[in-house]
Amino acid sequence: MSHTQKNHKGHELMSIDSLYAFLYCTLASNVLLNQPIVGGALYLAGHCAVMFLHSRRHLKREVLSPSLRRAGLLMVVFSALLSLVMMTLSPVSIDSSNFWQLAGLALGVLLRPEIMRYSLEKSALEKRKTSAIWLRLVVIQLAFLPFVALILFFSPLENSTDWALLGGYVISGMLEFLSLPKVRYSLKGYTDEEKETLSQLSRVHALRMYQNAAIGMAAALQMTLVIVHTYLAVTADQLIFTMLLALLCTYAAFFATDALLKKRIRKTRDQSILLCVGLAVWLGGLVHFICTLDSPTLLQSLISLALCITGATVSARAMSRMEKDMQRVAAFGLGRNPGSLPNATMHIKLEFATILGQLIALVALLLIAIFTNSAYPGDWEALFRSFSPLLTLPAVCLVTAALIFALLFPMTWDHMNKLRHYMELQERGEENAPLKNQLEAVVVKKSLKHYGVKLIIMLIRPFYRHKIVGKENVKLDKDIPCIFVSNHGEIYGPVVNVVFVPYSFRPWTTFEMLDAKIIADRVCGGMLKDQKVLPEKLCYWLVDKIAAPFLAWIMRQVDSIPVYHDNPRKLMLTFRETVSAMEAGDNILIFPENAATSEDGKYQKEGVSEFFTGFTMAAQMFHARTGKCCQFIPLYANQEKRTITFGQSTRYDPDIPPAEEKERLCKVLRDEMIRLSKL
Repeated sequence: MSHTQKNHKGHELMSIDSLYAFLYCTLASNVLLNQPIVGGALYLAGHCAVMFLHSRRHLKREVLSPSLRRAGLLMVVFSALLSLVMMTLSPVSIDSSNFWQLAGLALGVLLRPEIMRYSLEKSALEKRKTSAIWLRLVVIQLAFLPFVALILFFSPLENSTDWALLGGYVISGMLEFLSLPKVRYSLKGYTDEEKETLSQLSRVHALRMYQNAAIGMAAALQMTLVIVHTYLAVTADQLIFTMLLALLCTYAAFFATDALLKKRIRKTRDQSILLCVGLAVWLGGLVHFICTLDSPTLLQSLISLALCITGATVSARAMSRMEKDMQRVAAFGLGRNPGSLPNATMHIKLEFATILGQLIALVALLLIAIFTNSAYPGDWEALFRSFSPLLTLPAVCLVTAALIFALLFPMTWDHMNKLRHYMELQERGEENAPLKNQLEAVVVKKSLKHYGVKLIIMLIRPFYRHKIVGKENVKLDKDIPCIFVSNHGEIYGPVVNVVFVPYSFRPWTTFEMLDAKIIADRVCGGMLKDQKVLPEKLCYWLVDKIAAPFLAWIMRQVDSIPVYHDNPRKLMLTFRETVSAMEAGDNILIFPENAATSEDGKYQKEGVSEFFTGFTMAAQMFHARTGKCCQFIPLYANQEKRTITFGQSTRYDPDIPPAEEKERLCKVLRDEMIRLSKL
């Protein structure tokens, strides 16, 4: 059995056709009952039930886990009960003909797209021609028109209003044509083998974080759109004009952002960062909405809506761009190609998230409808202000949850590139054990992206700017990593390289800097020994409990390779880890200066000290293991001029005897660094 499915999460998450249907029921409710919330609530309750039944019908019982089946059934029952409560407590009598006319319109809006989907899927299974499929869909659209017209023209409304509502119904049908699923779902269930595959995929950490973020976004979007549009509906002086303006704002923000991202998104290396930015903008829109409820204006509400839609669009686009990589993540975590199974399960999870979001919105609307009769009769604006936490807090929580899952997504742009490279190697029948082990630690196992140190770097850069010179000398080879060689300059060199060098690398770091206890002893025994400002005990406590753990954490965050200078046996561990990292595609950063050769026994702030020569063995071992010759790229960090200058590279030559090659590399690199220091 195959589930052919191409997922377009951007459009899937936006659900503009269902948004318009919700707005249409809101408008019809305002015209028929003078109570806009009633129509919106009826639509949401019905939509929850229809979506759940749709999921069960198309994907069969065996596709859904028992927990999902129970949760879905519970949500449907709950939404039905909420609808009954709404009708019971509503100021509008259910005996009113207008109420049942509204119910009929809501039913027409709900059933038409579901019947169209059923027809589309049945036609796909029957392998009908495209023209025949479209003819069926048009017939379904036309069949509902007499039903809606009968409801409207037998109402006491004016003819102009009847025609306006009928025209709105036709527009909703046109939107359904535009948003019909491009995917033809299979009506078959999963085999036992496919169920086992899905169980294995659930244990892939990176895939799970990605899906959790998408689920949170889908639920949050429903809450956001329903609440903001409902607020605009119930507080508007000119309802139809305001809602058309709100709908236009929604479409404009979506398509404008989408169009801009199409040009820019390919230039964005790390899509997960773009996802976090989109969610942050979305969260900002919700916060702006909350802050303006005390003194609301139409412009402020539209700004909140535009920010939310822009953030949601950015997030959805980022998710869509990450989707192909997630297929690779699933294949890597599973050890074989899972086909479209991840997308199939993702679709059903998004549908349930949509139901959940609409259900939460329905609860909020119900509570407002309940309190309308007693607390603020007819004063919707005051009512929304009073219940702003109730209305907005669920959406804020859901967006925040999605942002947390996005932050927990462990894979960087470098990891994505490495995964692509590994899959290419597999296709050629080649194997790279170090790269596989590194990817397993990130993709399958629980790991965190180093956002902490990235945030620190982002905060430092604006206040401590440096100029990068000589980037044209850096010509990286994706198949052969390089070794950057830099001056130390006390603490200056390591800091500015980590903060400003625009290439990824793993730095060599003396093992003492990875141990908080050793750091504390050295700092307190050396740098702080002679200070008279703080009491000795307080000084040691601050270093031991705060400064030293922080420094050690920083060193671990930048993926340092520990260096054991005084222990030749352990030093081999340094080289083995270095070579394994290079095999996995990592560049290396080394500070080869020997401070002991200086007059004061310290690293020079200006100029270059003599080199340790042993670091060149990394290139020798890498060649012995892979047959590839890595390049060395010298750079000089100038503290006075605040520049980082890259020099001419040199490549390891295996044809030269090792001892001679060691001396040659050290002389060439040091001479080039001295030249760079004098520029």
